[in-house]
Amino acid sequence: MLRKLSYIASVIAIYMITIGTIGGLLYSSQLHGEPTISASQDQSKYQPVTLSVHTVSGNPTRIVIPDRTIDLPIDGGAYDQRTKKWTVSPLHANFAITSAAPNNRSGTTFVYGHGIDQVFGKIGDSPPSVGSSAVVYTDNGHVFHYELALVQNLKPSDTWIIKNTAGGRPRLIVQTCTGIFSEWRTMFVYQFKEVV
Repeated sequence: MLRKLSYIASVIAIYMITIGTIGGLLYSSQLHGEPTISASQDQSKYQPVTLSVHTVSGNPTRIVIPDRTIDLPIDGGAYDQRTKKWTVSPLHANFAITSAAPNNRSGTTFVYGHGIDQVFGKIGDSPPSVGSSAVVYTDNGHVFHYELALVQNLKPSDTWIIKNTAGGRPRLIVQTCTGIFSEWRTMFVYQFKEVV
C-alpha cells in the first residue's frame, strides 16, 4: 500500500509540475507577447501601404556628354530589315525607336551615331571616365541624368545588347563605331541617376 501511495504521489507531483510550467509559460507570453491595438486606437495607420513610382518618360531630343563637349540633337532611327542597315543621321545622334524611351522605371534607351568628331568621334577616340555623366533632354521638358558605368567593344554581329531593351533598370547605351576600319561597335553603358 505504501508503494501505491508513493506512486500516486509521484504522478500528482509530475502533474502539478507540468500544470505549473504550462501556466507559467502562458502567463509570461501575455507579459512579452505581441502588442495589441485597442479598438479606440486609429488602426488605419498600422495598415500596409503600397507605394507606386510615378513613371516619368519622354522622347529624346538632345544628348549632352559634358566630359567630351558633345551636345547633339537626336533624330529617330530604326533598322531596315530589307536593306539590313540602320538609319544614321550624318550630323545628329539617333534614338533607336525600338528601344525604351528615357524613363525612371525600366529599360534601355539606345542612342547611336557616327564615329566622327561632329557626332560621337570624341568619345570613340578618347572614352570618358567611368563615373562621368550624360544628359538626355526630352520633348516634354524632362532632363534625364546618367552616369557612365562601362565601356565595351563589340563586333557588329554582337547584337545581344539591344535585343531586350524593355527590362531591367533604366539605363542609356550610347553606341558608335571605332577602330581603324570602324570594325568595332563601342557601347557606353550609362546607369540612370535622376530625372528633373
